[in-house]
Amino acid sequence: MTRIKRILPVLASSALLVLVSACSSASDVASGGSDKASDYSYTSDQDGVDQLDGEAMASTLGKVEVGEEYRVAVILKALTNQYWQGIEKGAEAAAEHFGVDVTVQAASSESAQTEQLTIAQTLTGQDFDAYVVAPESTSNLTPALRTMQSQGAPIVNVDDARIAATTYVGPNHESNGIQAAEEFAKLFPQGAKVAQVEGQAGSSAATLRIKGFKDGVEKAGNLELVASVPGDWDPDKAFSAAQQIIQQHPDVKGIYANNDTMAVGVAKAVAASGKQIAVVGTDGVPEAIAGVRKGTMTATVSPLPYWEGYWAVEAAVRLLEGQEVAPWVVAPAQLITAENVDSFYDADGQVLTDLFE
Repeated sequence: MTRIKRILPVLASSALLVLVSACSSASDVASGGSDKASDYSYTSDQDGVDQLDGEAMASTLGKVEVGEEYRVAVILKALTNQYWQGIEKGAEAAAEHFGVDVTVQAASSESAQTEQLTIAQTLTGQDFDAYVVAPESTSNLTPALRTMQSQGAPIVNVDDARIAATTYVGPNHESNGIQAAEEFAKLFPQGAKVAQVEGQAGSSAATLRIKGFKDGVEKAGNLELVASVPGDWDPDKAFSAAQQIIQQHPDVKGIYANNDTMAVGVAKAVAASGKQIAVVGTDGVPEAIAGVRKGTMTATVSPLPYWEGYWAVEAAVRLLEGQEVAPWVVAPAQLITAENVDSFYDADGQVLTDLFE
């Protein structure tokens, strides 16, 4: 019987342990593993790798017969965010479907990089067959990743920081920002001033979304970016940032937040101002979907997190069964608006689980 384990965040027990691990050489870190020659490559973070749309994975690669009950460790950023909760649900659904044993762990927040490393290092000593990881930065899990590689295990990198894994499952984060800018350009054909509330510094997703939005604004030609300020993935900080933007630029017409947690905070600031300002977020979490339906948010750009989690575990299973999975399994950057929301989300704001069946 398939077992799905969700384990609460594990706090770092020793700062010294982490510092020693982080400073060790690749060979020192790898010594904790089996030093097994791997059948897998770890190059999914490189430019120009082959891509496969997530919804086409099953039809392209065919049915997979699972020969044994594999154990897969899933290490996420944090489960306090509805987005990562959606990825967890998808991973659990795939575990049930393919008959594998999945253990899900996550840090207590999206800025707890040392804690996430401790969790990953602990799991590498528990004889897992494959790993699904969503690092909080491009480097915080490096020692643990080296150990996973030394064990000869496939590594699936889901959603955020692109690291040296076998397969990356996630969106083009630049496209998230570009689509937000394109939506503003469409809403305001006569031109408009727009602003951006940025995600946490050091986050790969934030860096790419910031760049995508700025590039999209420049390409649109009818938009002017008047502010781009930090929000650190925090709704309260985003609320304050949006208030400041509105005070300093009273004629601003649109604000893009790098994720939906912040977009909800921005929408509250807009409502408090009494102004008509379009708010676009990214992620497609239930609270934002409710905002799109109510009209407090104009749109969100969603890679459909449930399916990211599902495809990540599916990719791990297919790799373990010897199939060649593309280095990049692309999750769609789908613009969700009041016009199309019911085609992707149920009444509770959850991604439709039969969307690609």
